[in-house]
Amino acid sequence: MLSGTNVEYAHQYNKRIILETIRQHDTISKAELSRHTGLTTQAISNIVERFLDAGIVEVRGKQSSRRGQPAQLLGLRAQGGYSAGLHLDRDHLTGVLLDLSGHALARTHLEWHVPTPDQALPEVLRALQALLDHAGLEERQLWGVGISLPGPIEAQSGRLMSPPNLRGWNGTVPRAWLEQRTGVPVYVETDSTAAAIGERWFGAGRPYQNLFYIYLGMGVGGGLLADGQPFRGATGAAAMFGHTPAGSEQRPCPCGGTDCLELYLSIPALLRDLQPALGPALTLEDVVTSLGRGEPAVSAWLDHAADRLARSVAGVKALLDPEVVIMGGRWPAPLLDALLTRTRAATQRYEPKIVAPTRILAAELSDDAALGAATIALFNSVTPYTEVMMKVRHPGGPATSPH
Repeated sequence: MLSGTNVEYAHQYNKRIILETIRQHDTISKAELSRHTGLTTQAISNIVERFLDAGIVEVRGKQSSRRGQPAQLLGLRAQGGYSAGLHLDRDHLTGVLLDLSGHALARTHLEWHVPTPDQALPEVLRALQALLDHAGLEERQLWGVGISLPGPIEAQSGRLMSPPNLRGWNGTVPRAWLEQRTGVPVYVETDSTAAAIGERWFGAGRPYQNLFYIYLGMGVGGGLLADGQPFRGATGAAAMFGHTPAGSEQRPCPCGGTDCLELYLSIPALLRDLQPALGPALTLEDVVTSLGRGEPAVSAWLDHAADRLARSVAGVKALLDPEVVIMGGRWPAPLLDALLTRTRAATQRYEPKIVAPTRILAAELSDDAALGAATIALFNSVTPYTEVMMKVRHPGGPATSPH
């Protein structure tokens, strides 16, 4: 169904254009805003004055000029907005509270083991309150709460669709549960998409509009940003990178498929495959130590994993042509660096030679999915996207900015 728009929704879109332009430039004058956005100086002034009154934008000095009055330089005010992010996985809950500049004001972490929704969601609420208490904030000061968790997630409703790594969660809607108890806008994304959004705003993805994020954790996920916007597909199941076919050993996957990439590349796969050589009570720290000692079994495993991953990355390059591929997640840095080096070399063997070589970078953010989740509310409140013009509810939250 096609949908028209009206002046109010166009105004919401223009507000986002201005906020995003200020964010990208750090400090900028009204005249420069007009040149970058194509909006009139009067339109810029009207919107900027509202942001100044609301405390979202601040004046950061003046720009010297040969003629006339020096122009005010504008920037986003760090205390002008706050958001919380919560990453749920089958073995942990991690939370972080950000201000508008991306500074982490508080963090929380809880270890658990594949909890049911009834067990996990009250802990989520307690974690959110702990973040607010630590920072001395109230719920009403939040722009929103982002939740990241293993997908797939139905795009419009936020309903989980049989997530392989969270059994018992099929059909649940964490967003609705938390919104009812907080009254704060809640945004839900897969952990890999959340991490991609975080990197786009605050990390290695800042210069890029089109990027693919590979999330390495208890599973393997993919997050795709196209023209700066998350691409979710028809049902929200796009970029299920960890469930692309990657082997021939007939390993059954909880998703119902066979030989999915995450069966060869996830943390459980890493520990399981190396136990015969390194011992039954193997931990990630043990693997890192063995890598440092030059243990042949670890090097061989990484070579094999990088080869499988490189084939999949080459497929991403051929199908999607991203500017950059970013790898991050929960792997220890030495292991991730070793895999990254091998994957770069292996990808050159498989990628199509008629396009530019694939640029593969390490993620810059730690706690990728939690920070990404916290970025979601800021991202959805500031970033321009066409649903604002079309009066459509943006996946995970309201179509219009709360500001």
